[in-house]
Amino acid sequence: MASSPRQRRRRPPLWRRSRQRPRRPDSIPWAWLAVTALLYLSMGLLLAAFPVPYWIWNLALAGIVAQALALAGPQALGRRRWLHANLLVFLAIVGTALLAVALGISMGFIGTEKLDEVDMGGTTFEVIRVSLLAILVPAIGAVIGAETGDRLLYRLNRWQTTLVLATICCVGIGLGGAFGLLIAE
Repeated sequence: MASSPRQRRRRPPLWRRSRQRPRRPDSIPWAWLAVTALLYLSMGLLLAAFPVPYWIWNLALAGIVAQALALAGPQALGRRRWLHANLLVFLAIVGTALLAVALGISMGFIGTEKLDEVDMGGTTFEVIRVSLLAILVPAIGAVIGAETGDRLLYRLNRWQTTLVLATICCVGIGLGGAFGLLIAE
């Protein structure tokens, strides 16, 4: 039976409609850029709140550059072949891991001068909480950054999107570091 042109088009499910293009593809996603900057600002704040060696900052910046180069969102990866897309996902995972390692090392500098007063149960809970924070914040930042990159790809080309995303992340982590130094003093 042939379909008639008068038949209604079936709407895709809600989960597919949420991944479709935004209503105005020519606009810059300022809200997504602000959320990305806030996430990286919080990472910079966490890095600067503790007395860490300077090479930790280099590790975090290498992670940011790796994530920005990968642009591992579905829109960016859909344009690539299988091998190239998987290499970009691997690069994004490495960048996120570098950020998580930098945060984990910096949060490892939390300590006390009175080792005799350390409670084993409280310390264990604190270590678990700090470790989860060091893993979750970069992971959420990577997901939000990839979605922001996808939304920027509607307006800008790949290299412009990479530069905008890397700049927003570096400025966010730098401002967070400055605020962290002000708070720590």
